[in-house]
Amino acid sequence: MRKIIAYLKRVYRLSLTFKKQEEMVWNDLKKHHEDQEYQSGVFEKDRYLESVFQISDKKSLLFFYGISENKFDCRVKILKEFDQDLTTDIFILATHLNNLLNSGTVVINAEQNYVEYVLKTDLLIPLLYKGEIENKITRHFGTTININKAFQRLINEQEAPAIIIADLLKETSERVKED
Repeated sequence: MRKIIAYLKRVYRLSLTFKKQEEMVWNDLKKHHEDQEYQSGVFEKDRYLESVFQISDKKSLLFFYGISENKFDCRVKILKEFDQDLTTDIFILATHLNNLLNSGTVVINAEQNYVEYVLKTDLLIPLLYKGEIENKITRHFGTTININKAFQRLINEQEAPAIIIADLLKETSERVKED
């Protein structure tokens, strides 16, 4: 019976106009943040939320979640600014990370001097599948932690991008073996 109800809900959601579908996902996103009791700023007009999450003992980042261009959009600035001398290494590290990522993209804005991790999902996925908003937020958060560690090693320890990626791959393969 539950499968039939879930199926009928999906059919109903698919039958809605694009505007109504966007509105439904937007309301689901706000409800998820409210249910999780996240401290969030809600921007109704622009359809996005801001939430601060702690990614390490000493660091918190501002995460953005919203609806734009028919996508569910998760983004976070990994580096709010960086030294121009590190631009080449930052681009190299971002390229390596993008080659490894299953979802999302590390984006560098050289004009405004920041690095951002963006995860976009077609709006239909969270529209049709309950729990997909939480899955995307959780995946985005976990990946952000790893990307942040990589960039912090580059900036603080002046480690070469190739070594950072090699260590990241080694950690990942060890984690997979443990599971």
